[in-house]
Amino acid sequence: MPFYRYVCKNCGHEKVIMHSMNESPNVVCDVCGAPMKKAVGRVGIVFKGSGFYITDSRKGNGKSSNSGNSETKKEEKKAS
Repeated sequence: MPFYRYVCKNCGHEKVIMHSMNESPNVVCDVCGAPMKKAVGRVGIVFKGSGFYITDSRKGNGKSSNSGNSETKKEEKKAS
């Protein structure tokens, strides 16, 4: 069963409760007694593998992005 984080609408107190996905319990704040609302959790994302960095998509021997400009200059020379 997953854990769900609830936040009080009145005082901001947070509480974590474990229940099934199909269940929608009425959660009450322990501090002030107001109803609590389900909050979106903070999720950490880690990208692993190739393709996530700008250096992963480069071709060649690591020259700067000016190499694309040299190709356009070659095309201009052919046109003239």
